[in-house]
Amino acid sequence: MINVDKILAEMTLKEKIAQMYLQYYQGYDDLPENLKELNRKNLLGGVIFFSGNNVRDIDQLHNMTKKIQSYAKENKYNLPFLLTIDQEGGQLTAIFNGTTIFPGNMSMGFANDENLAYLQGKHVGKELKYAGINICYAPVLDVDYDVKDGVPVVDNRRFSTEPQVVADMGSSFIKGLEDEGILACGKHFPGMRITKVDTHFQVDRSPYDKERLENVEILPFRKAIEKGVSCIMTHHGIFEALDHEYPASLSKKILTYLREDLGFQGLIVSDDLIMKAILNEYGEKESIKLAINAGIDLIISTCASEWFVDYVYDCVINGEIEQSKIEESVKRILVYKKKANVGEIPDKKEYDSNYGKELSAKIAAKGLILYKGNQEELPIRIDKEDKIGIILANPARLVMSDATNLYDISLKDIIKKKGYHSNIKEAIMPWHPTDEEIISLADVGIISDILIFTTVNAYRFDRQIEVLKEFRKFCPTKKVISIATRSPMDAKILAKYSDYVVITGGLTPSILEGVSNAIFGKEKFEYNKAKEFFCR
Repeated sequence: MINVDKILAEMTLKEKIAQMYLQYYQGYDDLPENLKELNRKNLLGGVIFFSGNNVRDIDQLHNMTKKIQSYAKENKYNLPFLLTIDQEGGQLTAIFNGTTIFPGNMSMGFANDENLAYLQGKHVGKELKYAGINICYAPVLDVDYDVKDGVPVVDNRRFSTEPQVVADMGSSFIKGLEDEGILACGKHFPGMRITKVDTHFQVDRSPYDKERLENVEILPFRKAIEKGVSCIMTHHGIFEALDHEYPASLSKKILTYLREDLGFQGLIVSDDLIMKAILNEYGEKESIKLAINAGIDLIISTCASEWFVDYVYDCVINGEIEQSKIEESVKRILVYKKKANVGEIPDKKEYDSNYGKELSAKIAAKGLILYKGNQEELPIRIDKEDKIGIILANPARLVMSDATNLYDISLKDIIKKKGYHSNIKEAIMPWHPTDEEIISLADVGIISDILIFTTVNAYRFDRQIEVLKEFRKFCPTKKVISIATRSPMDAKILAKYSDYVVITGGLTPSILEGVSNAIFGKEKFEYNKAKEFFCR
């Protein structure tokens, strides 16, 4: 058991500073020697894991985190480490083998079911507990609001265009996680707006007044705080109504607002300070100084290394960082380490993988939208000798915060596995097909009796639609089922050339199974209020 007051009284300033930094490394079996040495010097506080860099599957991660936590006995305080990861579900599922791949936030937002959101959070919590994780950087509490002003939805990490739906789904997911002892982390405060500006590459300036921010962007965070979320991650955007000078991650005004006006008492975590919105303007060291003075408790900066502690220490000694900020943050960190029972990892799995799959399927089915087509004409009947053609838009990484490349996705395999049909031709469509590829892909439809056509953000990569146009030149009456798998903004474009259009809210195996069941099986598309919005 962690004795917070005793440890705080004994810690040196450098040891306290070390608790604030989440170290990063690449490896699948053990901590690297330099981090083991830091621990022996009482200078290792926590670690952030990334898909592909540290994760092969849940059992590998379980074994590694067990080993990592065993090193706690080698530091003076027997103090275990905060182990953290992004496990949002959908397109960002860092632990992708041996866990349930849930449909993702937009699909859950379409389903708009607080109980399902809670059950998903609880199941993910059980998986993360076995994996040895303490903080899950989820859920995303940002709102897809600006779609109403003509800014298109790019990906599926957000629950909804409606702030209250985001608040309800996010808070329910948080409760599920925290009921299993996992510290949930709502992000990206005070609310990342949808825009063409990606803070991985440049800073975004939000022009909205305070009233708008509080009624839209901040509303989900307010409810999450009321429901007891343990952590909040900051956004690297500038919110002029709150602070016209500094991004939220470096803004004392914004983080004071979070503490005092919204009453948040938990851990504030920076998004990665290596993102160019921060790095290009402030550099790797100045940004750390500003973040700590602003009130960040846990620093993510994957460009920093062993120099972090000495640099922050020198800043404190030179009066450039307030020591009181260090003291306040470290006390919070130790309190939350105690709350999360950091270091305690169960030997056996306490979750049922089959239950997880069933839950994922239930969410996926409830989140599907039939944008165009007659429900009464489903399921589609197809003779055994007939051919289904599938043109599958490249199911790959679209944005920086995306782990889709890690999954194996084939609609053909799913339809065959479900026993709906076996005579199927599937071709992968690039996001920007060439003239030759357009003709070749159209052939898949021409030689088939039914065409299933999927898109990945065709509102932007509009040459995907040229494939459908080319096919329709030769086959104006063949049945076409189109699926908008990433942005729902594709549906309106697809409707002109399709008999059926489905909006999925994401691109995962469970979603494609749900689509298959609704088209060829006994499942029905549920009435969905989100349809009213996208049909405008």
